Amino acid sequence: MTNQTGPGGDVRLTGIAKSYGAFTAVHPLDLTVPQGSFFALLGASGCGKTTTLRMIAGLEEPSAGSVHLGDQDVTALPPYKRPVNTVFQSYALFPHLDIFENVAFGLRRRGLKSVKKQVDEMLDLVQLGEQARKKPHQLSGGQQQRVA
Repeated sequence: MTNQTGPGGDVRLTGIAKSYGAFTAVHPLDLTVPQGSFFALLGASGCGKTTTLRMIAGLEEPSAGSVHLGDQDVTALPPYKRPVNTVFQSYALFPHLDIFENVAFGLRRRGLKSVKKQVDEMLDLVQLGEQARKKPHQLSGGQQQRVA
């Protein structure tokens, strides 16, 4: 006996969106990927590609909309009950620390002074100053790469 969704069928996103507080990571999106097709999700760093894939896999809960795999609405299913496999890019970031603390970690270990100023400057340099208090999983893959 299994509670898992069977394989096969189109991937259909209907009005799917994701927000973190006032920040909208994925604006409402309608998309159908036909079964057996080859599909590429392309876009600029930070535009919501990874977040969209995480919602399909069940690793992120959509703020709005639904995910259908075949004929089944899987929006509320946990990841282990979805017939989806995901391999994401991985960077050497501490998942329990926010972005600021990830950057500051090495500086503090070396006993450097003015860590806050240096971290703020580096995050601004890579255009992530406004993301400093987010956790790594809340950033796109490209943003995580810049932090690393």
